[in-house]
Parts: sequence; structure tokens; C-alpha cells
Amino acid sequence: MKKLTAEQFTAAKREKLMDYKVYSNNFDLTNRGLEIWSPSHGKDAAQLEKIPLPNFRAATQQSAQSRLEMLTRAYSAGHHLSELRSYYPTVLADWERYAYYSKKFNESDAGKSTCAAHIPLKDLAFSYANRLVAFGILLGWKNLLYKIPSLIDYNNPDKDGMLERLLAQYVDDRNSFPDECTRHLPYYRTLKIFSTLPEERAALMDEYLATWYEGSRREPYFGSHKRGDAFQGYWSWEAGAITVALSIDDQTYRHAEFYPADLVAFARDSEFTYAPEGYPLQTQGELRAKAGDPCPKAGRWQSLETTPETIYVNVAETMPDRNAKYGLTVWRFLDT
Repeated sequence: MKKLTAEQFTAAKREKLMDYKVYSNNFDLTNRGLEIWSPSHGKDAAQLEKIPLPNFRAATQQSAQSRLEMLTRAYSAGHHLSELRSYYPTVLADWERYAYYSKKFNESDAGKSTCAAHIPLKDLAFSYANRLVAFGILLGWKNLLYKIPSLIDYNNPDKDGMLERLLAQYVDDRNSFPDECTRHLPYYRTLKIFSTLPEERAALMDEYLATWYEGSRREPYFGSHKRGDAFQGYWSWEAGAITVALSIDDQTYRHAEFYPADLVAFARDSEFTYAPEGYPLQTQGELRAKAGDPCPKAGRWQSLETTPETIYVNVAETMPDRNAKYGLTVWRFLDT
């Protein structure tokens, strides 16, 4: 990613508490660190063979975590969502590389007594798993989510109720839904959103967002704006991902604090912008059409934007383009 200038940052930042100095320093340090943490950086094959396995594990872990944190902070700073979308596969590939060396270390004499998880779900590292899943959904990479179970299942004694329900929307064979979350609050409160009637989900999500920050007291991000360079922004990534996964109408909470509304709009646009040819118009029981398509049904249509527009379109008329900020304008059918 290309670092934002101070002027670009001021104009585009999404997190009101984010400071340019914090963003800039972290951006530079992370890029320098990624070179250092690359196991093969400046080394030939003979040198690589002499590097102890624990060093590979530590370096690839640091690299994977740093890339995900860079992605997180870049969203808060105001990077364009298409840039973040392009970066996500690199982040996920780094986590897969780390998992390879983590497993190799656990199988070695030095590591077999520990058998550590790649991402311990009961520990503070849960936030990494949460963001890997949520960003995959919100940045339009649902076709890559099948890679995540191997990262979070490995040597974790318990599955997380929220992550399992989310992954089940996109990944086959995820059919075990614990009634508890490995970190409990605030995430436990999302479980009833999955189990309730569709028409009741928006109200429950509104309640979840209202209590999200105070319920996060045990999480690593709580109070992080007071800890200098540790701050990445306050966002309920899971709220956005659940909204997309369950096709919840977010009109009542679209402007709620901590809710990444533009990412949700981007994810919904991505279903069409990045979908293969012949992708169905019907999505979770909701009729949609994208700009340039002939209108499939006469009636009122609403754009999937953070500030939605509602129009009446006759059947076979061309769906209009409103120059959506995140791609093609996508419309959903309301009523006749």
C-alpha cells in the first residue's frame, strides 16, 4: 500500500481519534519490519539452512500479525477500499506461511511439548481470527474464506460460536455451533442475532453496537487510543460481517458509532463487481440489480450506499448508475 500524505489523511480518515503521526510512524516501521522479518531477506540457500526453525516461526508470525494490523490501521486512516481489497490476499498468504512454520515447529523436538495453536482463540489473539474472517467478507473475498478454518482449528480445544456461525454462511462442513464464544463479551451477544427471526435482527444489532465498546474491556483494542502507537481504530468488524452474511437491512444503525458502514456497502457492491458471469440476482431472498442491467421488476428500488437513494423503475428500463464510491451502483427491490 502507498502511504497517505497528511493532506490525504485529513480529508479521508475514518477514525476520528486516529492521529497522522501514529499512522505514519506505524506505516514506515511496519514496512521496514516486513523486510527484516522475511526469512529469506538478504540470504542465500546455504544461509537459510542454518536458520533455526523457531526463528522462522517467530519471523513469519510477526510478519502475518503486522500485515493484518497494517490493513486495520489503513482502514481507519482512510485508504481507498479497493486498495484494501487488493491487499487482503497478501495478508492471508502471510498467515498461511506462518501456519506452515508453526506446524513444523510443533512437530519438531523443540516444539512438541507446547503444540501451540496458530491463533489461540481464548487469548487476545482472537482479534486476529475475527478480523481475518470479517475482512474476507467485507472486502469481497468470500471465495478465500475456506482457507481460514485450518488457521483457527489447529490445536484450539474449543470453537468460537460467533466465528462458526459466520463461516457457515460461506464454508462447507461448518456445522458445529457452540452456544458460547471463546472470549465471551462482547461477542456472545451476537449469537442471538443469528438465531432470531430475520425481521428482528436489525434491532438486536442496534443494541449490540450500543454496548460494544463497554463490553470490550478485556479486548486488546479497549482504551488503545491512550497508548500511543498501539491505536488502530475502534470498529466492530463482526457487526459489519454479520450484517452482510445475514443480509440485514442496516438503515436503523448505519450511522452507529463503531460500525464500518462503508465496508458493508462495499461488500454488497462486491457481490456484483467481482462476481463471475451469470451471478444470480436473487441474494438471500432479496431481489437486486446493478447499474446497466434491465430492471427485472417494476417498483421502488434503493441503492446500497451509506446514504441510500430510493427511485421508481419500470420493468426493462436500464438501472441507473449513481457513480458509487466503491464500484458499480447496486440496487435492491423494496416494493411495487
